Amino acid sequence: MLICAQIETGAEANLHAAIAAASSTITPLLATRSYVDVLKHLADLRAPVDAFFEGVMVMVDDTAKRRNRLSLLAQLRRMFLEVADISLLHNVA
Repeated sequence: MLICAQIETGAEANLHAAIAAASSTITPLLATRSYVDVLKHLADLRAPVDAFFEGVMVMVDDTAKRRNRLSLLAQLRRMFLEVADISLLHNVA
């Protein structure tokens, strides 16, 4: 579970804010099955995701920080999985 008070870096905070904003935007789009629009909004997360991985060490020794950062990434993963499980694409030839 993500604990907002443990978010430390600007890149973490920016990614958290971007995920929250995208989530509120895509929820109604998912309800209407507007998947192309959902994917466009998810694509907008590229910059904050890139900045997060460039500026934040996820697998730190501090267990609480590591769990919190992994929880943030799990939120992002769940958003993408609401559209499609792209890991299944390897079976498509």
